[in-house]
Amino acid sequence: MARLKHTPSEAPRAPERGVRAATFRQLLQAAMDIIRLKGHIPSVAEAAARSNVSRATAYRYFPSRSALVTAVVDSSLGPVRQMASDNPNGRERLHELFCQTFPRFKEFEAPMRAAAQLSLEQWGLERAGLLAEEPYRRGHRVRILEHALEPMSPLLSPRMRDRLHHALSIVYGIEPYVVLKDIWGLEDREVERTALWMADALVDAALRDSAAKRAAAEAAAASTPPPAPEWFDAQYNNRARIPEHPSILKYWADASAQALQRPEWIRDVAYGDDESERLDILPAASGVGKAPVFVYIHGGYWRALDKRDHAFLAPPLADAGATFVQLNYALCPAVDIEHIARQMTQALAWVHRNIAAHGGDPARIVVAGHSAGGHLATMLLACDWQQVGPDLPRDLVKAALPISGVYELEPLRHAPFLAADIGLTEASALRLSPSAMPAPKQGTLVTVVGGDESEEFHRQAELIASAWGPRVVVDAERSANRNHMSVLADLADPASGTHRQALGLLGLADPPR
Repeated sequence: MARLKHTPSEAPRAPERGVRAATFRQLLQAAMDIIRLKGHIPSVAEAAARSNVSRATAYRYFPSRSALVTAVVDSSLGPVRQMASDNPNGRERLHELFCQTFPRFKEFEAPMRAAAQLSLEQWGLERAGLLAEEPYRRGHRVRILEHALEPMSPLLSPRMRDRLHHALSIVYGIEPYVVLKDIWGLEDREVERTALWMADALVDAALRDSAAKRAAAEAAAASTPPPAPEWFDAQYNNRARIPEHPSILKYWADASAQALQRPEWIRDVAYGDDESERLDILPAASGVGKAPVFVYIHGGYWRALDKRDHAFLAPPLADAGATFVQLNYALCPAVDIEHIARQMTQALAWVHRNIAAHGGDPARIVVAGHSAGGHLATMLLACDWQQVGPDLPRDLVKAALPISGVYELEPLRHAPFLAADIGLTEASALRLSPSAMPAPKQGTLVTVVGGDESEEFHRQAELIASAWGPRVVVDAERSANRNHMSVLADLADPASGTHRQALGLLGLADPPR
């Protein structure tokens, strides 16, 4: 579902009882009276004067005009902010929302207009570099509309779901009052009817477009014969596609052996009971603590390689200020991919709970991976962490950087070189495909693909971008003259776009433009 690029302003927490609660309500009422009677947004000092409260006291409750207006809006919306419906019909749920909310917009029209006015006023000051206070950020409608649209989500593509969310946010709010009353002179009831009609039209268009695209895709799939097994091998068997792969693997091993000589490494830390459940940590070179955390998952089609083969990636990232963590996991065919995915969630939970002891910031975790590791990194971005552990935040993974990742597993069932080892069924391939999962509600993803990779790896990257939409998949790095294996070295090259993408996601540099 669509997400704001900024964090909405939070209202100061109202004291529950006693003199402080009375003073809070007194200041809030004074601000609402000034807005209603004088038609302008009061400063905190004006609200203090009207309520006979000292300025110092008023600023303890409301440190800025934005905080004061946020509290006014929250009070005006009242129960609408917490509205919840169990109606399984999305359109009816949307109608309930409009019918409950618009009468409240009418009752509190003045403070709602004042909030919009403040936002516009601060926009100009911010652009001119003259804004001297915390900006007022609106955003209640995002969460409210997300709840209303929830039943429709299975009927809409992720991109269409986000577009409908964006479009309805224009129709739902004070803006229809400003346009339809001020320009057209409509009465309040007619404003409500027109806004609801627009909402219905947008829902109809979204459902119609999604149904048409779904039907077209199904028709195309039905008319296209499946490729031969040899085609899948040619697309996905990268060792066969890359004659120089032995020298690339040797470079990884030699460079990693050199990197592992750094004395700062903390090796083979257990994140679980099985011997395969081990990780290595290279703390950030800065040593100042609270470093962002870069977690790397190796590839090998879930059946080969080891974390120690990829340690060469760590020093450039640690030297740039990140705490580097690399994970091991059990390999197919001894286990299946679903087991490996569970191991990765267990590993990330360990990292969140323990990385602070090694100088890492558990609130800034970025996960990357190559090939099958890219698939696992993407799965971790989509994970519902509250189901893994109630102590884990929903946004445990802030971003993912899959390099040559696989996001649709169905084609691998038809590749003879691999199918028997990974043992996917039609059902498990679908269940483990990130492209078939709902777009994460938080976090961002940047895909990386080598320019010389097969058509299928380019299609895979385009597929996840289409499935999850631009809100989540914020960039796509295409590395010229790189194949499926040589592309990985770019992560360790400070001059490369892939390395700069990693630093950007970690907050250690601006992302490439």
